[in-house]
Amino acid sequence: MRYRFHAIALASVVCVFTLWGTPARTEEKAPDETKTEKVQPPSGDPKFAVTTQDPTVPVDELQLLLKPLTLDELQNESAAWLILLKDKVQKISNAEIAIKRQNQSINKQKEASDSLDKSQEALKAAEEQLKSATPGSPEYAEATKKLEEAKQNLKKGQESIKEAKEAKKDIQKDDTLKEAIDKAKETGELDKAKEALDQAKKQREELTAGSSAYDDATKKIDKLEAAIKTFEEAQSKQKESVPDSPEFKEATKKLDAAQKSLQEIREEIEGIKKPDATKKSSQELNKAATALDNTKIEGDGTTKVAGSVDTVKDKESLQNKGNKIEKAAEQLDKNAEAEAKLKNQLVANVTELQSERTAIVDRFKVVLAELERKGGDPKAYQQYIEAISIVAVDLKDAEGAGVRLISWVKSGEGGVRWAINIGKFVGIVAVSVVVSQVLGNVINKSLKQFDGGSELLRQFIVMVVKRGGIVVGVLLALTALEVSLGPILALLGGASFVLAFALQSNLGNFASGLMIMFNKPFDIGDEVKLDGIWGYVDSISLASTKIKGFAGQMYLIPNNNVWGGMIENLTHTEIRKVCIWLRIGMNEDLVKVQKLLVEIIKSHPKILQDPQPGKFLWSVEEYYFSIGVSGWTKTDDFWGVHEDVIQMIQERFKQENIPMSATPGRNLYLPQTTSQIPHSVVEMLNPSIPE
Repeated sequence: MRYRFHAIALASVVCVFTLWGTPARTEEKAPDETKTEKVQPPSGDPKFAVTTQDPTVPVDELQLLLKPLTLDELQNESAAWLILLKDKVQKISNAEIAIKRQNQSINKQKEASDSLDKSQEALKAAEEQLKSATPGSPEYAEATKKLEEAKQNLKKGQESIKEAKEAKKDIQKDDTLKEAIDKAKETGELDKAKEALDQAKKQREELTAGSSAYDDATKKIDKLEAAIKTFEEAQSKQKESVPDSPEFKEATKKLDAAQKSLQEIREEIEGIKKPDATKKSSQELNKAATALDNTKIEGDGTTKVAGSVDTVKDKESLQNKGNKIEKAAEQLDKNAEAEAKLKNQLVANVTELQSERTAIVDRFKVVLAELERKGGDPKAYQQYIEAISIVAVDLKDAEGAGVRLISWVKSGEGGVRWAINIGKFVGIVAVSVVVSQVLGNVINKSLKQFDGGSELLRQFIVMVVKRGGIVVGVLLALTALEVSLGPILALLGGASFVLAFALQSNLGNFASGLMIMFNKPFDIGDEVKLDGIWGYVDSISLASTKIKGFAGQMYLIPNNNVWGGMIENLTHTEIRKVCIWLRIGMNEDLVKVQKLLVEIIKSHPKILQDPQPGKFLWSVEEYYFSIGVSGWTKTDDFWGVHEDVIQMIQERFKQENIPMSATPGRNLYLPQTTSQIPHSVVEMLNPSIPE
């Protein structure tokens, strides 16, 4: 019970220190009543906000701007940043809807193209069979089936085109979706202009420097570079403006003018005038739809091509009919490809908008942190941030997912930001590993300078420094990955209570290990008797002690047993007493034997003369006398001296004609170990070291 109490007490101390620095909140609920926490709606007037004038303000500068503000002023700032965030989220949602509509139109056009391809194949098969088939023959019937199949596929294609047209109409009718499309075209125009600039520079390199053609090309390149710069500045100015503000509207006008100018200059350099991509896409789709609407496949292998309905009843060959369907399919493929490019640009824009949203959220969190420090309640805002931060990716659109991933990697608030964060994480962990190892080595060397220090305690302190430094480094590195340590520490604190009761025996060993470390009853390398085991201490951990026996055995003893039992350390001092016990027969000269024993043990070079060697007559038994001789030697030399003295006694006794016998009661008997001697006698022969 004593050790169980130690374990629980130690675990409680650990838990208290863990939870001390952990923000925690205890909710008390009545057994029959559940209380729902109400979140106060946000308050504040965004008109009076001052920090939203530049939404891209650096975070450290924003913190300084917020410090002098009062609680009411911070409420205004929070409301204004919420409007900025909401506007950005709205743009993201509009762009995502536009992407879905574009995907719907593209998929329907692909379905129509596939249906037309199947229709064309069926017509070709029917044409081949009709060349040699006669009405009523099986070949003719098979050809009729092929025509029916072509009819069905043509009908499917017409329906798919109709659905694609409806999807495009929905986009054109919705101003918010149309705005998202226009934004994608703006970005696409900038990319086209940069490509045209690179191409123009390559073409200029082929011209002779100083020629009129070279100078003319240089003027166009300079003009295009200036237009690109103007467009980018206007775009940046619009991003920095607060939505719906007069500055934002003015910036939007300048951006539209810059885009128009950029497009005109690019087309001038390219020497072509391309129609609007969206209008061209709609026109191509309408052409394909009209061609299919005016083409009808009859069961007898004819088609009706409408000039005006019911007036033209031309007979066309199946080959011409197939060519018409093939051209319609090609138009659909080209149109789908063009719309896919626009859709991909929309995806790239969404990724950019999400990066801008992340930047706003970062600054909004700074405002909310300051609001909470000054007594405000930011929970409603935090819940909104958490709700809009969820990102859903349409994995069915593989191409769009790839574009989204590439755009995210290139984004300053996406891949670049996380690359920096991961770099910081790796750097902090690496530095913590190096610093903890160096600090551990320094402490290890410093502790070795103290004589008499515990080897176990030294190893434990070094281990804690090295491993603890790495753990602290990893926790600090997690903050670089924008991970909050509060929930992690709270989880560890709660888990420690569970572990304290589930692992009581292990914690008892842990507590006993700490007691052994600080009290130092023995150390590594000492010769000890623990829990009935005699040997050398091989190693000590917080859980157990490892003893190496004299025959090479390895014993693992739990620290509870070690600390709770008798500990006998045979090598705790620098010198150790060598005691040899003998039994001599009744007919021997006792005085002569004692004198010889003292003389023998004194003659050994490693026996210390101070304290003086001694002799003992302990008892008189029925057949023999119990006598002993002892001397002091250095602890490291003990076993070698012990063996030498026994050999010297045997040789000297032979010289003096003192017989030795293994039979008790006859002549001399030499016990092999002190275990054959009464414990009280051993205690008398092993007194404390004289002062």
